[in-house]
Amino acid sequence: MRPRLIAIAYVLSGVYLLALRVFVAGMSPDVASLEETTFSRQANTVLHGNTPLFFHSTPGRSLDSDTWLQPLGVYANALVQMSGPRPHPGQLASAFPAAANVLLVFVIAYAIAGTAWASVAAALTLMFTPGQLAVIRAGSDAIYPATLVLLWLLGLLTFLKRDSVRALCGAAIALGLCVYSHPTGPLTAVFLWMFTLAVTWRRNRVSLFQATIGFAIMWLPAAAWFYVHPNTYPDTFGRWFIFAAHIRNPLDGLKAFFNPNTLGVRASQYWGFWDPSWLFFKDGGLSAPLLWLAAPFLLFAIFRARQISRDAMTIVIGAALIVPLAGATFGVPHYINDAAAVLPLLAILSGLGLDQLVALLTRRQPLQDDVAVTAVDGWDSNDVSPRT
Repeated sequence: MRPRLIAIAYVLSGVYLLALRVFVAGMSPDVASLEETTFSRQANTVLHGNTPLFFHSTPGRSLDSDTWLQPLGVYANALVQMSGPRPHPGQLASAFPAAANVLLVFVIAYAIAGTAWASVAAALTLMFTPGQLAVIRAGSDAIYPATLVLLWLLGLLTFLKRDSVRALCGAAIALGLCVYSHPTGPLTAVFLWMFTLAVTWRRNRVSLFQATIGFAIMWLPAAAWFYVHPNTYPDTFGRWFIFAAHIRNPLDGLKAFFNPNTLGVRASQYWGFWDPSWLFFKDGGLSAPLLWLAAPFLLFAIFRARQISRDAMTIVIGAALIVPLAGATFGVPHYINDAAAVLPLLAILSGLGLDQLVALLTRRQPLQDDVAVTAVDGWDSNDVSPRT
């Protein structure tokens, strides 16, 4: 990437972070959400020496007495509180990964399309996406999976382009951290890693095995925690990942998973999430998660898919379809907080769509990764002198 584009990416990310900090500072302390209050209270216990892997909310003073919190959002909130008392530490902690998302979206869009149009459009789309602002205002842990999914996506794209084992291992570590970021994290991490293996199975099998081992190692802290505190599993991973009864009887788990009623309910929740009338248009006084202006660019991205790397478009579209799957298991309609990681992916597709529109208007031929490069007619490899 050219230095000028790198500077633009950092400027956009920095401006967004500054705008979010000003926005948070201007909010009244009395408008903190219940989720943010819960995370801030648990983060305050960290400052007093309480450092568990999973946090149990105080009964009667939080979301409900059986609520358990993933560690990433709590510890990030605690880091903000270490710098001094803040009226909205949860929102301020969410601003940093949100700004990082803008930077990552810029870099990923450029890695896919190779144009400034796609990068700037994707970053601006994410910056003005109402859904991301709503997730930040919640002050909880909903924003953190988005950053980790983007890091996974960037690592996977780098591996496919350069066959970099380090990039693939970095992608595996990012998904491993996603396990501890949000209740949807464990399922999302497993689905995306299975998708990774399906896309890259023709590559170096040794590299894939090494990365898979790294992904499995990231689960060891959770395994050690549940070994020492087995009574915490039913209300944590037992709700978010696999029921304890299904671990003891895997066959019963498979029957429960493929139960027609269960599949029907989850399918209904999943397709309801993709309802265009909810995604792009206001419902009463509530803002839509996505800008309606992004809708036509998402359609243009379909045409763009034929002119760039097939693997890259497969990964972005596949990830966008996979991320909401975990949220569908929680039985909440329009679960944007449980699938906030899809917003940057749709912003990337929107940027690619705008780039395709610019290419059509200017009759520019986009770079095609699948076109073979051949020698120029009459060129002699032994002739070292330049031709005029």
